[in-house]
Amino acid sequence: MTRDAVSKAIERVKAKSDGESIFVEHDVTINFHPDRYTTSNEPLLLAIAQDGYLKSQFETQTSNGGLTAYKGGERWLWEQSIFGSAYDKVDNGFRPKYGALNFRNYDVGAAPRFGSSYFKLKPHTLERTTFCYPDSYFEPQDFAVSDSLESLISKAQSSCTDLLDDYIEAHIHGVISIQDDIESIVLDPIYKGSHIHEQALELGVPLEWHCGFELSVEEMSRYPDYRGQSYVDLAREIAPNGILDVKLLGLAVTELGYEEQDIKKIWHYLARFGQKR
Repeated sequence: MTRDAVSKAIERVKAKSDGESIFVEHDVTINFHPDRYTTSNEPLLLAIAQDGYLKSQFETQTSNGGLTAYKGGERWLWEQSIFGSAYDKVDNGFRPKYGALNFRNYDVGAAPRFGSSYFKLKPHTLERTTFCYPDSYFEPQDFAVSDSLESLISKAQSSCTDLLDDYIEAHIHGVISIQDDIESIVLDPIYKGSHIHEQALELGVPLEWHCGFELSVEEMSRYPDYRGQSYVDLAREIAPNGILDVKLLGLAVTELGYEEQDIKKIWHYLARFGQKR
């Protein structure tokens, strides 16, 4: 039944896809924050290592985007509409996990707005991955499967959207096994030698490092309208030396008690304006 549900969901999207049957080779990545905790207060990376697979929003009840993954919620209704009710009566573990197609080959993953680090998926997972543009939050009309991506990529490349919204959303259907389906985990270099580094090694997959994120509050203050002046002021409060990085924001959430939704807005500044080159 579960395999039938996945096949039904993919066929539903395939019927909506435009363009010729041309395979385009790009990585699918899943961005996330590696220094967060599960709802049971377990370090995220250790929980993933113990489970052996990645969980959907419906299983974790957490997200770096919207928090509507429950029966009758916006995420549930969207999936019901797009995937033809394929998952209405199936275990949540088979629901799609959300990532993005790295068609621009960004060093920090395809969709850094959702986290400073990412999992890079193995090429064979493309066979059970569907895509849309823009993000499903915006109720897109353009969809694709792995062999009909050219039209979707062309639309994304010609858009003038903000850098943080510059991604093609990917839906990886079925179970994502760490050992079988993950090519590597890619972290910010600020975690080298830290407990996050040690936890990542527990996954048993190759570990890579990207260029890193860093942003001065002075530079951030040049863009008060990006997410709001109140977040610039909050950044000054949590960064007494005037420099923001991913470790500092993680500690603000996990140890200093700041609201995660507020820190998410500061992260958007860091992700948008603070990529090292």
